[in-house]
Amino acid sequence: MGLLINNQNTSPQPDSSDAFLDALISMSGDSDFYAGKNVLHNPDVYSAVSTISNTIASCPFISSTPLISKMLNNPDVDNIRSGFNFWSSVMTNLLINGNSFCLIENGGHALKFVENNQMTVSYDTSTGQVSYHYQAEPSTRAQSVPISQILHFKILSLNGIAGVSPLHSLRDSLDLQAIGTQTLKNVFQSGIHGMLNVSKTDLSDSAKENLRQNFQKIASSGVGVSDDSIKFEQISVDEGLLKAIQTNNLASEKVASVFGLPSEMIGLENAHSSVSQSLKTMFLQGMQQYFEAISSELNNKLPGYSISQDLSGILPESISDRAKTLVSLIQNGVMTPYEARQTLNIGTDKDKDNEALNRYYASLNYSQLDNLSENYDNKVNASKYSNDNTDSNNTDTKEQEENNDSK
Repeated sequence: MGLLINNQNTSPQPDSSDAFLDALISMSGDSDFYAGKNVLHNPDVYSAVSTISNTIASCPFISSTPLISKMLNNPDVDNIRSGFNFWSSVMTNLLINGNSFCLIENGGHALKFVENNQMTVSYDTSTGQVSYHYQAEPSTRAQSVPISQILHFKILSLNGIAGVSPLHSLRDSLDLQAIGTQTLKNVFQSGIHGMLNVSKTDLSDSAKENLRQNFQKIASSGVGVSDDSIKFEQISVDEGLLKAIQTNNLASEKVASVFGLPSEMIGLENAHSSVSQSLKTMFLQGMQQYFEAISSELNNKLPGYSISQDLSGILPESISDRAKTLVSLIQNGVMTPYEARQTLNIGTDKDKDNEALNRYYASLNYSQLDNLSENYDNKVNASKYSNDNTDSNNTDTKEQEENNDSK
């Protein structure tokens, strides 16, 4: 993505001294499918990006208009990408570049996925005017796209115009991780490191080279023979450094933190939480910002359809958990036993004809607060009237007894 502010190119410029950083922060992307895809060479970043993008893409869209729901779940105007692959591509570009784009076509009934290097965003600070220019191929002319016809997804922005990738904050951590990995690679590839000390001091350069080659052959065979004039001193990498490299999870933890994921989701162990707890943490704390980035832009550019995503499939649950939930729904009159059995995939053809399974049930122990208040008032009044009657009856009885005594 190119970003022009007051007609000045303010996109991060490539730094030839750091090829990894070029791929990491270049908003102009590359000619391949994903802009800046080289960052996916890092396994932690790949795990975080794939987890988030695939989770978002797996949640179906729901809308107050069924036609819009159908379109969003299969939006590609060219029918090249499935609904899952379409939204996974949108999220992958969003996470790597901080920005992702789609064109609204066919009167709002189809979307076209746009690669980041095909879109340029211009911003005039004096007028506050924002314009989008889409260039499908380098050989074609860029065309202006109305703001109402472009979906521009972003998760973090300093000015509300262009987004910032989470990867911007990981440069040092990922560089450190890459250096450690390369150090280990060099240690295992280089074989034996050491110095041959020969007591003779008149060795020529060719003689030293021959001695070195011969010693390497002996070392590779596993058995060597020499006299006391030759002494080998091995040069080894500090074991403490190697141990630190092997056990250092700092970079991995930072990747998880930046993307809002529990560390377990990218392969780190946590003895203080279960997998279920981690998934709930991911959903409640980490994933909400990504769902909001998608739904808010859709509702802004496609108003009046109340667009959201069905999140029920994110957190897996056991058959017993589902059964408990369904029993509660049955007991509270939300669904019938027949519907619950169908949900659990244990229903039979005879269930439709079972009258008991097709009734709604509710507990008699529940009542509306207004009814409870009315019942309470009735009881108080009934008790009052009862006491009054009792007193009256007692008085009448005493008077009758007195009259009898007088007679």
